[in-house]
Amino acid sequence: MPKAALAHLIKLGNRLSKRHGRQLARIASLAIAGALLSGCPADPMGPDNRMALIAFGRCDYQQAMQLTERVIEQEKDVYHVQRAWVLKAAILHDMGKTAAAEAIYPEIEAAWKAVRKSTLKTNRRERDIAIMIDIAHNERQSNGLPVDCDR
Repeated sequence: MPKAALAHLIKLGNRLSKRHGRQLARIASLAIAGALLSGCPADPMGPDNRMALIAFGRCDYQQAMQLTERVIEQEKDVYHVQRAWVLKAAILHDMGKTAAAEAIYPEIEAAWKAVRKSTLKTNRRERDIAIMIDIAHNERQSNGLPVDCDR
């Protein structure tokens, strides 16, 4: 939703609340919230991957791995599965299990092909994994945790 339209809706809600009281203000607030939410795209990672990324950022490797495994095994959305494989590789790399991370590269490529219908380039795979690791490291740093989880 464009910023100008959002600003207009907020001004309209404020005017209505001044003129017509609380009842109309509530209705206007609900309309504004509905307009905002209707413009939100679907979560590109999916809720379990999002929770896994949060757990990864808290150094809770076990929970992060459980959540990514659940997505890989049960999720029907191929986009979410592809991101789960990348997140799993990032977690394994961060744990110092490089060989285990590299062992799932074929699954990452297969998931990429299922989504994009093209071959995954090595630099793209490494970039996607590095982004997940950077997100986790930044989360740890902002929460006062050691970046390397005291391996």
